[in-house]
Order: sequence, then structure tokens, then C-alpha cells
Amino acid sequence: MMESKYALFSGSCLCLTAVQYLLQRGQLGCVVLVEAEPNPDLVQLQRFLHHHQVPMLQYKTESDDVLIADLDRLGVNSGLAYLFKHKIRSKLIDYFAGRLLNIHPSALPDYRGPMPVFWQLKEGVETIRLTLHKVVEQLDSGAIATHIDLPVHPFDTSQCLHQKLAQMVPALLEQFTQQQAAGTLTWQTQSEDIEIDGKRCEPRYAAHVQVDDLLIDWQRHTSSEIVNLARAANAELGGARFKFREGLLQLMQASSMDCQLKGIKPGTVLELDRVKGLLVKTKDAAVRLDTVLTEQGIFDGYRFAILFGLEPGLAIVPTSSTRM
Repeated sequence: MMESKYALFSGSCLCLTAVQYLLQRGQLGCVVLVEAEPNPDLVQLQRFLHHHQVPMLQYKTESDDVLIADLDRLGVNSGLAYLFKHKIRSKLIDYFAGRLLNIHPSALPDYRGPMPVFWQLKEGVETIRLTLHKVVEQLDSGAIATHIDLPVHPFDTSQCLHQKLAQMVPALLEQFTQQQAAGTLTWQTQSEDIEIDGKRCEPRYAAHVQVDDLLIDWQRHTSSEIVNLARAANAELGGARFKFREGLLQLMQASSMDCQLKGIKPGTVLELDRVKGLLVKTKDAAVRLDTVLTEQGIFDGYRFAILFGLEPGLAIVPTSSTRM
């Protein structure tokens, strides 16, 4: 079997667990960096690679010719993409001749797309799967080599999960390597439908998140849906959004609370207490607003309510002067 020499495609320090694994095995040929404006994450990655004398190549959105020539010069014959924000074109896929892999955080084919962790957290999944699959022209659709499952803690945010998933990458790659060496590796073709609640349906797509995706609808969302939306958007996306007076405020963290009261409109303040915090009625129960981000600063629910003049009986999005 030909010894693999990898080009790792990434643009985030979260790939460093993969870098270290491949370095230890003597299989890292280079790292191909995303084409992006310098940011702290990318700069830190570049510094690490420079310190360890890892060759860095630059992905160019207009052409693959220079990159392919550099890969050839370095003797790279395999590729691994992890947190790489560009869709890899067919010419580059063909260069690797079936030896270009991607690490995707979902149980493919479900949640194909650029933001699978956000959408899975928003839906309240209890497990996230880290999947290693072949890169083909259709995004996240190549045959699956192997996977590892990660339980989701109720307090996990997107950022927490990305860090936990990154720590699992070496185990995923080692599992793949051992299966290859033992001749037990079986490539599983992805199906084009999945089973949800006993019914066959199309896989969900993990699209780029828009502001509308972050909006809390007090009339429609349950308390658990609001909690999940806030943690899915914490912290990179700045939290869930809720309309307040003439603007949007950001809810970074919330907690589900029991509420047996009937006949109260969702979005109404139920309770305000220094210890219990700010409780707001939802469609099914209530939520405590734990952390709110405003232009004036970051506040717990109680301080937010006091500073902004909220009190029990008032609606966060008032439609009338109706009180409890």
C-alpha cells in the first residue's frame, strides 16, 4: 500500500489536533490555508505551522493550477479537509484520485452543508457524529469510511462542541488508519434519504445562518426551542435575537422553567426577582433569560429588566397595554 502523505485543508486552529496527529506519524506534507482576510484564529494557526516548519500553501478561489503544482512538488498524494470554508473543485478532487477525505460533524447524509453544528444544536440533538468521508463534487456526499459519536451535554454551545469534536479527530483518524491496515475498511455509499420518527424523508441541509434564523418567535417557539437556539448561536453568531422596542437584543443563554399558568400571552414577563431572575412566558412553559447582550453591555436577566424598565405583566414585544 502506498504511504500516505497528506495535505491538510483548513483555516482554523481547531485543525491542530489533526496537524499533530499527522506530524507524529510523519504523514503531513503541508497545510493548505483558506483564502481569507487575516483573523486571530488564522494568524495563530500560521504561527504554529511556521514554528513547526510545516509548509503552508494558499488556496486560490480563481484557479487550482498553482496549488496542484505545489502539491506535486511536495510529493503529496492524499488530502484531508477539516473546517475548510471553500468548496473544493473537480480539478483538485481529480488530482487526489479518490484519496481526498473530509471530516464532517453530522450523521451524513443528514445536515450536509457549511453549518451542521448550529442546526443540530438548534434541533436539540443528543448526539453529534464526526464522519470521515470521501470528497466528491457534490458537497458532503462521498462514501463514508468511518465515524465516531459524541454525546451532547445540555449546556454545550456551538463553540463547546467544535472544541470537543476537534479533540476527537485523532481518534477518528487512528480508527481509519487501523481499519485500512487491517483490511477491514468498508466504504459506505450515502443514501439520499433518512429516517426521522419512523418516516423516510430528505436529509436536512445545514445552510449558512441568516439573522432571521436567529429570531425568537415568542408565539411559536417552545421554551426548549428558545434555549437550544440561544446555545446554538453562542458565541460566534452572537446569540439568539429577540425584538425589543425598536431594535434587536441578543440572548446568549436561557433556561427552561416550568409554568402551569394558563391564559397568558407568550412573551409576557411572569416574574422578576434578584434570585430567580427574569422569567418570560413561552408557548408551552417559560424561560429564564440568563444572559442578554445589549449595546449598553452584557447583563443577567434581572439587571437587564431593571435597566430597561421591564416588570411582571409587561410584554417583551408589547402589542397593547394588556397586563396579566
